[in-house]
Amino acid sequence: MSFSLGEIEARIRELLANGLTGNSQDFHAWIRMDTLRKFREEPSFSPDWVPNTLDALVTSGEAAKSKLDPREYTLSVESTLRKKTSKNEEYLLLGRTEFQPMQYVRSRMESFLRANGIDEDLIVDLTIGSIEAVENAVKYGDGGNVEVAYTIEKSGIFKIRLVNNLRELNIEEDIERGKFSSTATLMRGMMVMQKLFDKMDLEILEDKRQALFMAEKILPK
Repeated sequence: MSFSLGEIEARIRELLANGLTGNSQDFHAWIRMDTLRKFREEPSFSPDWVPNTLDALVTSGEAAKSKLDPREYTLSVESTLRKKTSKNEEYLLLGRTEFQPMQYVRSRMESFLRANGIDEDLIVDLTIGSIEAVENAVKYGDGGNVEVAYTIEKSGIFKIRLVNNLRELNIEEDIERGKFSSTATLMRGMMVMQKLFDKMDLEILEDKRQALFMAEKILPK
């Protein structure tokens, strides 16, 4: 599947508008990921188009260099102010490290939480706990779709839900090695997540060969 420069620009604008922050290699990986997920075909385009387009968007004021890392690009403040704030997000990604799924979820979630006025310290806690779950989805998943959904409810509770298909696992051996418990089917990193969320669960749905992660955090008023 061949992309034109205009198509690459449109996809980068969409990624930025969704709150994505990353370097040019990240954006290149995310364009590949979206194309493979939707069309099951590797996109073809010049590797120079991504960094050149990002720099052009910085020049036009639509994007900006990150204050924490000048190699990273993000939506400009002016463009961010024009965005409509949402109380929930839901999307699919591919659970393979080559597509930078952890950075995808981290940056998109941070943008979502900031737009909803969440304190920076709490944003750090929520993203650390959530990314630990994404890492598990990548490590134990089959490399296919990972469903990501999170919301801020009217009651003031942040909720996140992840679903991913599992690769072939030997559950009994993993329980013996401590990766799972026999009752809650817990994976590595559960203790970290337990400290950062008020309520959480991680289950292996054996009939569907899926892992389901759900967590909640009561937000301060």
